[in-house]
Amino acid sequence: MKNNPFVSRTFTAVWSKHFNASKQGLIFKSIANVGFVKNSVFPLYYNVGKNITNGMSYSVDVEEKDFKGKAFLIHDVPTYFDLKTQRPSSLKCFKIPQYKGFLAELNAFESYDAFAKSQFKSNTRYKFRRNQERLEACFDITYSIYNESIDTETYSVIMNGFKALLTKRFNTLQKDNDILETWEYYYDLIFHMLQEKRALLITISNKDKPIGVSLSFLSDTTMFYAITSFDTDYYRFNLGHTTIIKLFHWCFENGYTIYDFSKGEYEYKNRWTNNAYTYENHVLYDSTSIIASAIAKFIKTKYAFKQYLRDKNVNEKYVKLKFVLKGKKTETVARRKYVIEKLEAHADVNAMQLIDIENKTYAFLKPIIFDELYKNPEAISGLCVYEIKDSSKDSYYVVGEKSSYMVLFD
Repeated sequence: MKNNPFVSRTFTAVWSKHFNASKQGLIFKSIANVGFVKNSVFPLYYNVGKNITNGMSYSVDVEEKDFKGKAFLIHDVPTYFDLKTQRPSSLKCFKIPQYKGFLAELNAFESYDAFAKSQFKSNTRYKFRRNQERLEACFDITYSIYNESIDTETYSVIMNGFKALLTKRFNTLQKDNDILETWEYYYDLIFHMLQEKRALLITISNKDKPIGVSLSFLSDTTMFYAITSFDTDYYRFNLGHTTIIKLFHWCFENGYTIYDFSKGEYEYKNRWTNNAYTYENHVLYDSTSIIASAIAKFIKTKYAFKQYLRDKNVNEKYVKLKFVLKGKKTETVARRKYVIEKLEAHADVNAMQLIDIENKTYAFLKPIIFDELYKNPEAISGLCVYEIKDSSKDSYYVVGEKSSYMVLFD
């Protein structure tokens, strides 16, 4: 892996600042291109970045012997990385399969359109275009890609919006999230990686407010899809597919040949990718050392067991339990049953109160109204929403240039 961003000087410095008291990673000549942190008790060394990279790479120098008496744990090594695997006879390696990963190989295609034709049927490609066209017809949409130096004010707006979207999403799922728990680290890291063109942020904004933000990291020819989140109110418009299309176009325009969707198996990844691989944890150890060998075998057993638990979906239950134990409260409003009643003519609004659905009091109306906009596209700027005060039920009247309807709650 040429110019892997996760072993770069900037990445390792920022990670060390937040997780290793700013101490530099330990360097071993026998295992090159990666820094290590020593376990506080045992002669075990784990890679700088630990398990929050999107793919570690390293090489072994068969002439060096500074691995003697030690064991090394390198997290998340993708099987498709072309690593130099020749080792001294006494330096053994356990490779423990962990997560499944997915990627799209783009070098066989001249353009995004050529890739899309090979990957999707015509009706699917039409749906992707329709989703984007309807999004742009209904809202004041702008797309921005940041892949270089960025001023601090713009960066702050994007990242604050990004954090808000992630918070809303995981509160809705009632799951704990490690990214939010270490947000200061990501805020620091992404800013510095952008300066070196090792990271890329893409935003979808409605009236300059981010409704979708996605982070990727970059090597010379590979884009690593890292973190993404979208406003769930816009779920019908499939912002995720639109974002991926924009990123694929960027890859073709800038000579990137691999689009790596990283770890985790989701339906959308199966649709967008044409290859799969495995993330492995590599445990290298001095087989002539009883202590190093014992440590390596323990680490192998530990991570094999963790993978077994993941296969049984225990991890899903665990993140939900962490959410509850930390006393977090969901910000979502319980879903209420409602019906949409279409009107042939405009209703009299004199007995109604005009409301603003951007007010938190009426946030529950947004996904309902956005859903109707998707079905019958028109600019939301021409929409008026009224609360019907004298109704026996909670009722709202929505009127635009092309349609009018009542939202009636039970």
